Amino acid sequence: MAEYPVGALVRVEASFATSGGVPADPTGVTLRYRVGSGAAVVLVYGTDAAVIRDSTGKYYVDLTLTSAMVGKLVKYRWEATGAVQAASESEFRVAPSAFY
Repeated sequence: MAEYPVGALVRVEASFATSGGVPADPTGVTLRYRVGSGAAVVLVYGTDAAVIRDSTGKYYVDLTLTSAMVGKLVKYRWEATGAVQAASESEFRVAPSAFY
């Protein structure tokens, strides 16, 4: 499992493609993430400026890791709907710092 230090900017990325492997944009793109046992945050492309389309089928969100996240697990899930249907999940831990 990946681990990042508090204060880091972590880019959470997703790539979507057709069943033939050709990069394609879904009709809808959603990122859900949760820090520890907290409430899920839901970000939707086209509604939330944090969700960036980098190129066809490639999306990302930059998450700033704060001191309130230290020692916690950050779980996230990308969801694609419509023209391309897909979902993927991953997680990382926020490492402590001697300075925070």
